[in-house]
Amino acid sequence: MGKKVLSTAGIMMICLGTCFSSVCAEEISGQPSASAYRAESRITADGDLSEWNLASPIEIKDASQVIRDTDAWLGETDVSCSTYLMWDEENLYLAVDAKEASSFGAVGLLSHDMEDNFKIYISTNPDADPKRTVYETNDFLLYLMMDNQNWYTAFDRSMIEREQLARFTSKGMEENTDVLEGYEKGYITTEGGFIFEAVIPWNNFSNDYIEQYVPAAGDTINFNFCITDNDYPFPNTQSSVQMSWCGTEDINKNPSLWGRVTFEE
Repeated sequence: MGKKVLSTAGIMMICLGTCFSSVCAEEISGQPSASAYRAESRITADGDLSEWNLASPIEIKDASQVIRDTDAWLGETDVSCSTYLMWDEENLYLAVDAKEASSFGAVGLLSHDMEDNFKIYISTNPDADPKRTVYETNDFLLYLMMDNQNWYTAFDRSMIEREQLARFTSKGMEENTDVLEGYEKGYITTEGGFIFEAVIPWNNFSNDYIEQYVPAAGDTINFNFCITDNDYPFPNTQSSVQMSWCGTEDINKNPSLWGRVTFEE
């Protein structure tokens, strides 16, 4: 009996060690983590979050998360958000409960990065090194513009070396267009902001040279999210506060500064 107890204790220690090395690895790496939950059915992009599992928000509310125009940020009611992710084999689902003092600003003469936007930083390769410091083929920066007019989208791939592009180059960065196929979005206004939902088919992150990613429960990928708010609609005089889940402005070049998202059932 003593041997059996000892054996059981040993097994428990091994299991705890395995848990520590796998589950707790994200905390050790310094990258914040969140969960994306499987959608039981296709989510409707209408601003109603009753379909959503809200257990694992990506919170962007703190002064430490302001990565641009820090002096212009006036607190949570000025710019902040709680972001949620869900998934199925066909789509990535995004919900953002945003607070903005000047929602849906549009200037028309500014670069995408200065306009009101959401920026999605995402890897579609769960086997990639989470501490890599340069973008690889399956790393993407996607713009969702929040101007309440065109709602255009764009991919920025300018930071990727040519041999890593796999012929997936920047799209829509020089014009106001929608580069996403099957993209659906909807929103409702709230007191002090808005709730936004989007359906983004996974096939938008692939081409003839990049295989379409089909997520599976247990996959963990590098991910980050930014919200940008342009305060004053006058070129060359406005501030454009940008807040990020994690990292600094170097997230535009360094994926190791992103967080980690795990796909859950």
